[in-house]
Amino acid sequence: MARLFYLIFVAASLTRADITVSDPSDAINPADWAADNAYIFDWHNAGNVNQEIAIRGPYTYNHQRAKIRHRVLEDTGNDTSVLVVANGSDVDVAYTTISKFGYITSLNQASFYGVNAAINNANHSTLALSNVNVTTHNGAANVYTYGTGSVTYADNVWLYSSGPVSHGLYASGNGTVYAKNVRHYAGGTRSSSFSGDYPAGYLHVQDSVAHTDGVGSAICFLQGLCNMTNVIGYARNSPAMISDNALGDVTGIWRNSELTAGLLGGMVMISDSQIRNGTTVVLDNTRLTVLGETTPGLWFGNVIATVDVIASTINTSSGILAVSNYSFLTQDFNYYAGYEDNNNLSAAQATINVQDSNLSGSIVVYNRSSISFNLAQYSNWNGEATIGYGEGYLAVSLDSTSTWALTSNSVLQNFTNADRSLSNIISNGYNITYDAKSTANHVWGGKTYKLHGGGRMYPL
Repeated sequence: MARLFYLIFVAASLTRADITVSDPSDAINPADWAADNAYIFDWHNAGNVNQEIAIRGPYTYNHQRAKIRHRVLEDTGNDTSVLVVANGSDVDVAYTTISKFGYITSLNQASFYGVNAAINNANHSTLALSNVNVTTHNGAANVYTYGTGSVTYADNVWLYSSGPVSHGLYASGNGTVYAKNVRHYAGGTRSSSFSGDYPAGYLHVQDSVAHTDGVGSAICFLQGLCNMTNVIGYARNSPAMISDNALGDVTGIWRNSELTAGLLGGMVMISDSQIRNGTTVVLDNTRLTVLGETTPGLWFGNVIATVDVIASTINTSSGILAVSNYSFLTQDFNYYAGYEDNNNLSAAQATINVQDSNLSGSIVVYNRSSISFNLAQYSNWNGEATIGYGEGYLAVSLDSTSTWALTSNSVLQNFTNADRSLSNIISNGYNITYDAKSTANHVWGGKTYKLHGGGRMYPL
């Protein structure tokens, strides 16, 4: 169904105007495919990680150049594709409708190699899609791009899917996608609009609308690169972005975009293996809206990550801006798992750099995790820094142009302020405590300071 979104104009700051944005669910009612979308794949029996099912379909091109125009292509088999572009082929498809029915028998075969995808572009091939409609049911990705040197170009494409693991534009094995003017809808679980997979997928998307309803169905599942510009996205039962850097560095870039997330967090950054560095996310002139009474804007678990917030807003119903924790996501993608699920995790380490932005909400750390929160270039923050459970490490930094209005007492390991008079802090009667033993706090000399608004800053 059509959703009410906000239009973002490219300007020095975000400007809001109510508009109605349509997506493919307006044309094909998800209620008609409710049984399909209710199907949950058995994630615990995902199958072999090595390819054992061949990629096949009725329209297959190997070592060929071809143009397809004004056609209707379809297939109904299990573990099959409709259009296969492989082994150095170059295929140009325009003004064509592609329809796919049929189930997958192995989650890993679908995820790692694109088995059962309506379109499979693989092995150093080039695929161009223009004015193409791709509809899949029973659990099939719309367009899958696999392998180094494989590139898909998409312009003015319409993508609809029902059933599990039915991503829209999907890239793995270092495949690359360049897309614009995409309209996407997915109703099933774990069916992201734009998705990367092992070891990485590189997705560049602009001027597009994406809508998902299923659990674990993000606007972008980040494993590699999500480079998103002017994207309107609504993930009803998922974070807008999920990143997993267990297998390599990941970068998520969101420019001039409007995102709404309905479950777990606005953006969730994890490693589902050992903790490692290499997660970078940029929100530039972007608005992130997060629904749910306990749902944070940003979540960090078992990861070392940096988020840059530039001329952007993060609006949460919960009042929680960011959480850093000893945690990860299971393959169910509907709760945060902790020590009882995996005792080999590590405390998350998050850095949030804020420029030219007004943010509200608490930053919270759990179980020895940390957040370094840095405000610069005329940024303003209304919130608190607090420890949710156990020990935690919080650092806040302000330049002379930025302000912090406290909403509760805050406990900091490190506090840096370019304004030594502390006039850029509005205490509202609340206090800041700082660790006098920390080298970063030596400038405060272990003293107590009065803050504007009746509060104090004093050493632990």
